[in-house]
Amino acid sequence: PKPKRSPTKKRKAEDTSAEKGKGKEKDTEKRLRRHRARPPQSYLEIKARALTQRLTVLSRERCGTAEVPEEKVIMAGSTGNVYTQHICQVSTCDCPHAKKGNQCKHIIYVMLRVLKAKEEVGYQLALTSSELRELFANATPIPGTEPQDTDTNTANAGEDGNRKPIEGECPICYADFELNDRKNIVYCKASCGNNVHRDCMQSWATVKAGKATCPYCRARWEEDVGATFDGKVEFEGAVRGEDGYVNVARQLGLSGGRDYSSYHQPWVTQRYGGGGYRY
Repeated sequence: PKPKRSPTKKRKAEDTSAEKGKGKEKDTEKRLRRHRARPPQSYLEIKARALTQRLTVLSRERCGTAEVPEEKVIMAGSTGNVYTQHICQVSTCDCPHAKKGNQCKHIIYVMLRVLKAKEEVGYQLALTSSELRELFANATPIPGTEPQDTDTNTANAGEDGNRKPIEGECPICYADFELNDRKNIVYCKASCGNNVHRDCMQSWATVKAGKATCPYCRARWEEDVGATFDGKVEFEGAVRGEDGYVNVARQLGLSGGRDYSSYHQPWVTQRYGGGGYRY
């Protein structure tokens, strides 16, 4: 006859089964797009464009809920067209490439450069709520949302000793500062002493209107960068192209033409014949 299972072993088996069931309950959230185990070649090609072409973040806004946080970003693309990215469970961008169902360079730029996402998260087409919470918990803070020690800094306003160390990244382009490029880096003399690329400040100031303020602390900017801004995006001097997008190429000093150097050349010839729309 078959030996009976002891009560102790039976309880252990039931406990193990229950634990497995709990694990499944915790993992019930369904990803809205198929999980990618590795980055596809299409992603790697778009990533190369995202990290080598000039893209300018004009504004960021945190939205969503504490359980499912989201962020909206307004960005000027490499040709000056202005697009909106919505980073959420299924991120979207209103550029032509994304509208055709592709993962565009603007979303990849926001994920990798702005929000500092892990690579394995950056190439996913959909994110879970837990991934979103982790992403925003570790993301670069939105400039101006963190408290600044203005009392101490104001006392030394205008003095070089007030300047923060040149380290980290620019709050506009999110590229790292280089110490050997000090002459092209300006800082907030009026208050917080934080650093900004001179070219980024000039470009951003031209796109925006009003009195110049620091991207970090919003104190009046005392550095002459050729234009002023108040932190709000203004498109009064912008034009709307044939494709319907607002274009700020002139304000940003861009040619408005597309740089195809990082594109797969046979694809470019077949798709655009050397020309094509902006995005």
